[in-house]
Amino acid sequence: MNDLPTSPSDDWDQNSRRKALLSLGILALIAALIGVVMVIVVDNSGGRRTSVVAGSGTTAPPATSSVSSVPGTSSTTRSPSPSASASASASASGRATPTAAARCPSAAPCAVPGDRGHAVAALNSFRASHGRHAVPGTASSQAQECALGEGGGPSCQPHYAWEPVPTQDGVRVITMVASRSDGMQWLLDPAMSSFSVGWAYTPGAQGGPGRYSCAILKVG
Repeated sequence: MNDLPTSPSDDWDQNSRRKALLSLGILALIAALIGVVMVIVVDNSGGRRTSVVAGSGTTAPPATSSVSSVPGTSSTTRSPSPSASASASASASGRATPTAAARCPSAAPCAVPGDRGHAVAALNSFRASHGRHAVPGTASSQAQECALGEGGGPSCQPHYAWEPVPTQDGVRVITMVASRSDGMQWLLDPAMSSFSVGWAYTPGAQGGPGRYSCAILKVG
């Protein structure tokens, strides 16, 4: 039995369906490419540096949180310790009150004088709660420069910790430092003889909320 001959209209319908399917495939590919480009743009525009705890401030901070209990060495971490964080919060509770947002003369980050976030008291309270003696602490211009540099630059010496926080809250800073790998060891170092703290403020884009940076410089 012979096949029925196809008419020109049948050929045209088949060609139309092929063209339609091809067009849909091209549109899907374009949409996927646009999605990838948007993700890359958002990541690049919204990315912020993460916290740093390190033994030496001679180099810029790494892309991920790091800690070094021995000067000159470092190891990366992505898994904070909940128990350390809770311990820091409990030991420093009541010693610090978040302050209102600072104001900078321009859209550029600026140093925040003093220690209105009470990071000095929070650190010594944390040490006392773990059986360590309190050590002299003060606000310093060197620590301010380290905070402005987000944990990078020559001012972050000899040993530093840097944390970005939404409010000027020393309790939160100590809690975040303690949650890093070896962060508790860094804060409870029995050889610590003194330390200084510094604050900086980064205004938000287009009038939005900004954020604080706190740097702790440890001697010993």
